[in-house]
Formats: sequence, structure tokens, C-alpha cells
Amino acid sequence: MVLLGIVAALAVGLLSATDLPRRGWAASPPALDDALPSALHELGLRLADDTPHVPAPDAGEALQGSPEARLLAVYRLVGRGRLDDALAASSALVAQWPHFRLAQLVHADLLAAKAGGLAAWGGGEGRELPGLLAEAQQRLAGWRARPPAGAVPEEFAHLPAHVPYAIAVDTTNSRLYLFRNGPTGLRLAHDFYVSVGKQGVDKLVEGDQRTPLGIYFTTQHIDASALQDRFGVGALPLNYPNAYDRARGRTGSGILLHGVPRDTYARPPLDSDGCVALANPDLLTLASLLPERDTPVLITRQIAWRSPQPASAGLPPAFSEAWRAWSDARQSADGLRLGSFYAPQSTLDRAARTRLQAPAPAKVADTSLITWRDDKELVIVTFREQFAGAAASGRLMRQYWGREGEHWRILAEGQVR
Repeated sequence: MVLLGIVAALAVGLLSATDLPRRGWAASPPALDDALPSALHELGLRLADDTPHVPAPDAGEALQGSPEARLLAVYRLVGRGRLDDALAASSALVAQWPHFRLAQLVHADLLAAKAGGLAAWGGGEGRELPGLLAEAQQRLAGWRARPPAGAVPEEFAHLPAHVPYAIAVDTTNSRLYLFRNGPTGLRLAHDFYVSVGKQGVDKLVEGDQRTPLGIYFTTQHIDASALQDRFGVGALPLNYPNAYDRARGRTGSGILLHGVPRDTYARPPLDSDGCVALANPDLLTLASLLPERDTPVLITRQIAWRSPQPASAGLPPAFSEAWRAWSDARQSADGLRLGSFYAPQSTLDRAARTRLQAPAPAKVADTSLITWRDDKELVIVTFREQFAGAAASGRLMRQYWGREGEHWRILAEGQVR
């Protein structure tokens, strides 16, 4: 369905606020600026201010790349007054991606501008318009907030080589970043627009329609054949609630990274029941790259970026000392000393309690360290215990360390497998 309306919070302001060539295009009605919602006008002006340093796309560039990249190219063409090129690019985009409603809206407005129908802007009505406007704003926010070259989220303190990818979700900017872990550390591989919970973030209880904040890990891949259509082409479940969530009394289940219904391309920014939803092509990209499980997923309000080196610069020295001491105590089977590292209120599963008295592992290996902060400073440690004479894979464990005063203690612990 082609929706008449604003040019996605961008072309409206640009068409009315910049000196564009008018050859073959109807001039804006005199009262158009006064009729525009101020937020749209402001966004249009902002894009006009931001784009001069970005090379204008040529006609071929606007016909290549991801649907989002092509939509941004249309915006940039409009910003430079190249409306015929913008219309040609939007026409090709909607022909290839007919369910991309935001692109349909942009294309419809360019057609309306060409025909001299700008004054209507869809009448400012239509139940889909608010969601499309919000999507346009968030896609622009993600474009403007791209991280510095080489930067990584500060929470990823250390990921060993056997963890090939890591994900960070910036819920303020509706953006998911996929990082590849290589010999030189994490490097940004892809970024995608996403939708989160209808009621925002910081999930606490079952059914609150919020997306959890914290550090999570993928647990499996689910194929589309096992899902309802609303989940799209697949899903990657997360381990919410994790051991720390359960210790804090947080409830809920079924938090996924998943696709969207097949009759659409994307959903508004706040539109899930707590999951993170991506366009189906983007979900397929993730599923094709990620291992079956154990990819770390940071979900935060807004990513704090840092330079990639040194890798563990964000770790508090007191924690590093406590972790080394715990590892030594574990490998020496010093149960009494081990017990001193656990907070009095810590929650340990049965296997973990038994493990305090179990034989010592020959090695604690493959350690990953990820930091997090809510009402206290945390470090999430995932590691493998390898035993002499046992299977080489050993036992995968995860601990949630928290700062209590001057000391670091284990608040929650459990065996992953």
C-alpha cells in the first residue's frame, strides 16, 4: 500500500527549507512551512546541516546496497536538490522491496511533490504515520550516531578467540551492532535498525512489554518453520532471565532476537512484547554468521564507545585481583577459601554448590569478561573448567561478580552446560 505523507521527517524540511531546483517540480505552497509539524521541520534542517561533508551519492550508488542504505541515499539526494534522481532511486527501491513502508512513504511524497500535491502531505492522518515517522527519526539517529572508526562498547572487556562475534543493542537509537572478533580484537561488521518493547526497556516482570537491559547470550537458532509468522524468518533466543536476573527477582521468558512478519519490512521502534526485532534480511545475516549459541549480547540504553586497546582497560584492578585469587583457590580445591568469595545473599544452583566441594579442575580456560552496571558495578565471567582425564571440552560456567564496598563478590553462578 502506498501511503501519501511526509517525506519521512527529512525531505519535508529539506523541500521547504532549502533552495532546491524547481525545474519540473511544483513550488511549495506558501503556507507549507506553517503547516509542518515542528519536529519534522527540525529534522529536515538537521539533516541539511549534517550532510555537507558527506559526498553526494551518484545515481548508481542510490540503487545499490541494503534497503536502508538506499533509503538514506534518497534522503541525501533530496538534501542536495536532486529530486529527479531521488525519485528514480525511490522507485527502484519500492519495486524491489514493496513491503518497506517507510520507503513507500518517501516515494509517495516525491511523486506528490512532482505532481504539485505537496500541500496535502497525506492530510497528516493515517494510523501508520506516527510509527513511520518514529522509524524515520530512529534511522536518522542511528546514521548520525555511528561510532568512531575502530571503537567498541566499553563493556566488552575481554573476549577470547573462540567467541567469533559479539552483539550490542543501543535501544535509544534503535540500533544493533554486530562485531567480529579477530586477531586484532573486535571490529564492527554490520549494524541494523531494530525495534524493542512497546513499553521501552528495563524489563522487570513477565508481561510488562519491556526489553531487558543487561548482558545476555544466545542459546540456539530457531528456524521459521517452528515459529509463528509474527517472528519472521527465524529467532535467536536469549538467556533471559539469567542467573543474576533471577537473583534480583526479575521474571519473564521468551526474549528473542527475531524477524518480522513477511508482509512488512520493519516495525516501529517501540513495537514488540520485549524482544528485539530486525528486518528479515538482517536476521538472516545474523543467523548465517553466528555460532549455534553463546554469542554475547549487550542490551543497553546507549552505547559508551571506547578505543579497542588495551582490551581489558575497563576492568577494575580490585576485580582482576579477586578473579585471580578465586581461580587459584578453585584449582587448589580450597573449599573454605572459595566460600569467602561468595556474597552472603548469592544464589548458586545445585551444581555450583556441589562444585565447591568437587575435585579441582586442571585448568580454568577460555575466560571472557564483560562489564555491566545497573545499581552496582558488575563483571560477567564465562569460563571453562577442564579436568585431567576428562573430555577436552570440560564444563562451561558463568559467574556474576559485583562490587560490595571495597570487595568483589560472586552474586550469582551457574553451569551453562
